[in-house]
Amino acid sequence: MKQPEMILFDYGHTLVYEPAFDLPAGFRAVLELCSANPRRVTAEDLSRAYAEALERLMAASRQAECDFMDMAVKKGIYDRLGLGFSRDGPELERVFWDGAGPGTPMPGIEALLRELRRRGIRTGVVSNMNFREETVRGRIDRLLPGNGLEFVLCSCEYATRKPRRDFFDLALARAELEPSQVWYCGDNPRCDVLGARDAGMTPVWYDNAQRCPYRAEGDLVPLDDAACLRIRDWSELLPALDRAER
Repeated sequence: MKQPEMILFDYGHTLVYEPAFDLPAGFRAVLELCSANPRRVTAEDLSRAYAEALERLMAASRQAECDFMDMAVKKGIYDRLGLGFSRDGPELERVFWDGAGPGTPMPGIEALLRELRRRGIRTGVVSNMNFREETVRGRIDRLLPGNGLEFVLCSCEYATRKPRRDFFDLALARAELEPSQVWYCGDNPRCDVLGARDAGMTPVWYDNAQRCPYRAEGDLVPLDDAACLRIRDWSELLPALDRAER
């Protein structure tokens, strides 16, 4: 195992912990920005419509290994119900996410990113996300100020998703690196570990103790220690870097 030029990270349950997703709370925050609501739509009405759409789309996207933009789903619901807003789409996206699922940094990630910057190891994010890069980047910068991440790639902007190799190849093209020069860290055995391995990267399975409320059952594939570098805490990654071949 060679020392990397760059380490790429998943977002959810890897950099940031979001223990719950409260749809009504998110939509209540959005409705505060509403400039027209002729049908007197409630947060509960929006939650039901969104949950129905999301269940269908998530199943299809996982099967096809493609992705969709969350705001496009919500725009269809808002327009159908006659809602108007005083803010644009990116702001509505941010307000909904902050209301529905406020996040906190995963334990130890801030110290790890500081040390990687000190060592001159480049970093970035490649994540299955239905929010746009602008929104995700903004949240990461708020929660992890001075993170040093070069880029944030979100699956919805490329109509693909992990574990497809083409999504990992996008990151390699952005970084201008070969797969052997990159480690990829994530908590999902199928999407992150097997996906990164099949793309030629060194996979790091962040098998942490925090409960993940949204991982799909099909992602819990069995792994052996030969398939990846397995860590349970971010403090274990630096010693692994020290042991890696230069």
